[in-house]
Amino acid sequence: MNKRTEAQPRFFLVVYIAFRFTYAWYMDPSSCKKCHEVEPYHASWQESPHKNIDCMHCHKTRGPFHRLDTTVRGIKDLSLHIKGDYFTFRAVYYDTNCINCHTGNFKSETNAPLMPKNHAKLIKNGVGCNNCHRDTGHKNGLGVDEKFAELAE
Repeated sequence: MNKRTEAQPRFFLVVYIAFRFTYAWYMDPSSCKKCHEVEPYHASWQESPHKNIDCMHCHKTRGPFHRLDTTVRGIKDLSLHIKGDYFTFRAVYYDTNCINCHTGNFKSETNAPLMPKNHAKLIKNGVGCNNCHRDTGHKNGLGVDEKFAELAE
C-alpha cells in the first residue's frame, strides 16, 4: 500500500466525524437560537403547542439523505448569518412531518392530536399545513412583518 491509499480511510473518518458533529449540533434547538435573527422564532416556539418538539422534527427532510440535506442547509444558513444576509433566510418546513405526527405514524411524538378526517382532502388538493396553521410551531414573519410595516408608512 502506498501512503496515498493509507491516508484515504483517515480522511474519510475525519470528514465523517466532522459531519456527525455538525449534524448533532444543528439538531439541538439551542443551536438555532445562536443566530440573533432566529432568537425571536425560538422564543415564540417556546410558547407554542410544539415547544416539546425539536426544531428539526418540522424542519428536517425525510429519506436516505436527510442528514446530508440538513447539514448542507445548516451550513448555508450559517454562511448567510456570517454575511449578514438575513432577509434571504428561509426556514423550510415539510408537510410530511406534520402529517406523520398528526396521523400517529411518528413514534417519537405519540401525544400529537390526530388530524381531522376532512384534512386528507385538503392535503390531496395541495393545500399545505402552513396555509391554515401558519403560527402553530412559532410565529412566522417575525422581523419581516415589522419591516413591511415600516415600508408601508
